Amino acid sequence: MQLRDVLGEELFGQVDAKIQEHNNGIEDKLKHVRFVDLSDGGYISKEKYQSLETRANGLETQLGEANTTIKSYKDMDIEGIKQSAADWEKKYNEDTKALNDQIESDRKMFAAERFLDTQKIKSPLSRKTILHEFLEQKMEFKDGAFVGADEYMKGVKEKYPDEFEQEEPDGGKKTWVRGTHGTYRPETKSEEEAYLTRKYGNNKYAK
Repeated sequence: MQLRDVLGEELFGQVDAKIQEHNNGIEDKLKHVRFVDLSDGGYISKEKYQSLETRANGLETQLGEANTTIKSYKDMDIEGIKQSAADWEKKYNEDTKALNDQIESDRKMFAAERFLDTQKIKSPLSRKTILHEFLEQKMEFKDGAFVGADEYMKGVKEKYPDEFEQEEPDGGKKTWVRGTHGTYRPETKSEEEAYLTRKYGNNKYAK
């Protein structure tokens, strides 16, 4: 049974008119007065209505964002984006390799120069040439040193002895010459022999 049947047409019409009069002055529909028959399950609480309204608004927003995103995808050059990403990856790998190669080259150069510092090369020009030839050998660089460097330099010294300072005899001790204070004193055995020959000639007493 509905409310109309209980109240009758006249009374129901009066109630309905009063409700309509009240609702006409209120814009917010949530504040409108309504009468429903709860037995038919058609009543929705305010909280449930607000929840459904919020959900509907959220879905509408999501739908709008989805449409915008889809349109942006349609406007994109997907193949162009893929190619751009591939180009950047290639550039990154090339730049990284170049940097690592430069660092390794600098480490080798430093180690080579430090090694040649111990070789007693006479002139800067000779050192520059020897350094270039040394690096051209492409010797294995391991633990901060060149494998086979000593053997290579031994061969260079034998081939170009004049480019290196000669080792001093007797552990580097200076040769003492009587009565020659302030005069030339030879540093190597060969120079000493040449000096004595010039000074004493074939004097049989010269030793």
